[in-house]
Parts: sequence; structure tokens; C-alpha cells
Amino acid sequence: MHAVISSIRSGLLYSNVIVTAAAAMMAFRAFRLFSLPPDLCIIAIVAAATLSVYAWHSLSPDDRPGSARDKWNRAASYFHRVCLTAGFITLIFLWPRVTDHSLALVPAILLTAYYMSAGILKFPIHGKTLVLALTWTYATMLMPLLLSVHTLHWPIILPAFILEFIYIYLICLFFDHRDAAVDRPRHWTFRTPIKIRAFIMLSVIAFMMAMVWALMAGVSHPWLIVKSLLMMLLIMTSTHSLRTRMDGWFYGVLDSMMGVDIVYLIFS
Repeated sequence: MHAVISSIRSGLLYSNVIVTAAAAMMAFRAFRLFSLPPDLCIIAIVAAATLSVYAWHSLSPDDRPGSARDKWNRAASYFHRVCLTAGFITLIFLWPRVTDHSLALVPAILLTAYYMSAGILKFPIHGKTLVLALTWTYATMLMPLLLSVHTLHWPIILPAFILEFIYIYLICLFFDHRDAAVDRPRHWTFRTPIKIRAFIMLSVIAFMMAMVWALMAGVSHPWLIVKSLLMMLLIMTSTHSLRTRMDGWFYGVLDSMMGVDIVYLIFS
């Protein structure tokens, strides 16, 4: 029984199911947050792109050879190849549905290509945490809206986007801190715990300022409440995030926290 539970746990953590589901939920939330009808085609594009990128990443040489993730990825390389193929086929099939607004895909493609090629070609990523957070926020909140045919109300979208970016940035900061020992030195600039704590505090201050802006702009109050509670949870567990190396915490809890704010719909 223990072996079965362990196998299921590893499958959930390393198969990219959680992060793909989080991306789909975030795209769905973006439509609902701004009172637009969810476009299932666009949500599927976001999910398929996420699955493809992470499957490709899982097939690349692991930064921590011999780790549990590396062993699982090697054993399940066929699975990642199937996911990569399925993701690309889905994107090709759905592409004609968004050709009129395909320019909205360009920023996500360029940011992802920059991030992925840095690992493959071994060149430094300038502002690694910033790039990753911006890619995620754009691809899951702004891009789905730009791909739709609706008129967008930017005075509400902009503060919500910035609030989301700060929240995602903090999650990415914890991931990059965990990987600092295996990252190329010039990818990681926070050499001391003092600098890391300073950036956490700056993130909190920026989040509070963006929250005030979002409130004044009329962003959904239930979402702001849920987002604030999640931010508080990130801060309360920040010491654990900076100390632990457990895959369950990062690939299970933190990845899930990117999309769990969809629960605000219960209170809307």
C-alpha cells in the first residue's frame, strides 16, 4: 500500500499535472474575474502550452541529477513525450481559432523561449525570477483576455495584473532560492538571507499598494480577499519555503497556490 501511495504521489508531483491544472484554472479565473464568458478554446490553449513546455523541460537534463524528480522523469520519459506530442497537436488544432489575435501569443512565446533556451544553451538569465513571474502572469491572466474578442476594461485589468504578478513573483522567488545551489551563479543575485528577506518585505509592501489600487479600481472584492489571505499564507510559511527542499512543498503546495484563488467564485 505504501508503494502505491508513493507512486501516486510521485506521479502527481512530477507529471506536471498540478501545474497544468493550475494554469487552466488561472485562465478560467481571468475571464470570470473581469466578467467575461470563459472561452474554453483559449483555456485549452493555455493548458496545452503549459503541458508542452513543462514536458519539454522534464525531458531536458535535470539540474539535480539523482534526485527523486530526475529518477521519475527518466523512468517516465515516454510519458513526457506523449504529453509533449499531445500538447503540440492540441495547439496546432486550436490555432485557427485565435489567428485574428495571434499577436497576443508573441510575448509569452518570446519569454518562454528566452527562459528555456538559457538552460539548454547555458547562457545567463538576467532577472530570472522576474522573467518567470512575468511569463506566468502574462500567459494566465492577460494573454487569455487579449486572445478573446471582447473589449477590455484596462483601468480594472491593470491593477489586478500587477497584484497577481507580485503574488506569483514571491512564489517564483521561493523556487529560485531552493535551486540557488545548482543554478549557474550569475542566475542568482541574492547572496545572503538578508537580501532575500528584503525582497520578501518589498513584495509585501508592493502587494499592499497594488491592493489599494485594485480596491479603488473596483476589482472583485471576493477575489481580493482570497488573494490577500493567500499572500498572508505565503508570508507566514516563508521561513519554511526558504529552508525546505521537499518536492511535495514546491510542486504540490506552492504550484497549487498559483491557481487556488479560483475559490473566490464560491463567494462571488
